[in-house]
Amino acid sequence: MMERQGLAAIEKVIFLKSVDIFSRVSVEELGRVAALTEEAYFEAGETIYREGEPVEAIFLVLKGRVAVEGKGNVIREVGEGQAFGTVAALDLKPAIHTIRAIDPVSALKLNTQDLQDLLSLDFELVQSVIRALCGLVREYVGR
Repeated sequence: MMERQGLAAIEKVIFLKSVDIFSRVSVEELGRVAALTEEAYFEAGETIYREGEPVEAIFLVLKGRVAVEGKGNVIREVGEGQAFGTVAALDLKPAIHTIRAIDPVSALKLNTQDLQDLLSLDFELVQSVIRALCGLVREYVGR
């Protein structure tokens, strides 16, 4: 993974507002979230993390797509405006899937501990994350 700086804080806030887990969060709180993110870049084919490994961050895809793989099969794709690593970052357990970049990917990286700290301070953020997780559950159950 290569890291570089690029987006201005306001661009990060605008993007975060478009991501499901942050869509109902106030702009003020998104400013705090944005300040804790850094940009991360992955090459096509690069493994971001493997099943069974600890997940150190949640990633919010700015551009590109990643494959969520389980037992050697692609379970789903995550693309622009979506997050991955959320469940493992919340329950602090190892990854249950392998995540691999399909295309060159740029993403915002929010460290697990920073996410945990934010959640401990902001009930609005907790509600937004719960709604997004419920959406994932409904998506899986509906298959």
